[in-house]
Amino acid sequence: MKPTAPQKVLVTEQGETRGSVRVGIDAPVELHVAGLPAPLPGRCRDVSVGGVCVATPSVFVLKDLRRIVIGLASGPVRLDAEGRWQFDASADDLVLSGLAFVNPSPDAVEAISRLVLDTGRSLAHFLYSKGELRDLELDEVVGVAQVTRLRDVSAGRYIYRQETAERGEDSIFIVESGSVRLQIRTGSGRDLAIARLEPGQLFGGMPLVCDAPHAETAVADGNVRLLEIHRDVFRYLSRARPWLAHRLSSTVTRVNARRLHQVLARLRSEL
Repeated sequence: MKPTAPQKVLVTEQGETRGSVRVGIDAPVELHVAGLPAPLPGRCRDVSVGGVCVATPSVFVLKDLRRIVIGLASGPVRLDAEGRWQFDASADDLVLSGLAFVNPSPDAVEAISRLVLDTGRSLAHFLYSKGELRDLELDEVVGVAQVTRLRDVSAGRYIYRQETAERGEDSIFIVESGSVRLQIRTGSGRDLAIARLEPGQLFGGMPLVCDAPHAETAVADGNVRLLEIHRDVFRYLSRARPWLAHRLSSTVTRVNARRLHQVLARLRSEL
């Protein structure tokens, strides 16, 4: 298994706004950056009517960004853009960058708005019909869907490790596709699998909700796609929608407590 490395902040997220709805989405993008001989390819990770988070295989100079082209099923959308923040997601061999749209045309705004609304409805239905978020009210699930970011993890990669709470590893995660194995390291140094998570199931998040390190290690069983609620978004929820942050925290705590109970029951049966 390939180890993770802490994410290195390249440019801070100062100036990024979370006032508009954002949804996790995967779509091809091309970044037109001054000084580069060709457009830089990447993938969209979340989008709002005001901006986008993109993943690229390499770093680029934010101030040299001129334009982004988002490949949608209905056709490419071209928008002038400027860079806002950037950090090196070393665990995924990617660089994440936050971009803001500059004076988008009415047609571009309509296309992005339609994308955000349609994707938000689809994600809310997925979250409400599967997994641990079914205990939330529908409007609360819609609120969660509106703050997600997609994250792809290759087979064998650590998503986070036991007793850590590094940036990028401290998020709340929900499996969208694939499976994730949770395991603990025993006193003898053996890795003991305690759960295998399927689409819709939630994991992680304890560093956010109770400032505690992870009690287990999470590993991608195969190639897996996750919905991620990262630290900055959770802080935004705590300020702007405190009841939703409270409900989400309660769900994270309840899910982790239930898994702990299952592990203890398993250990008792083996003694």
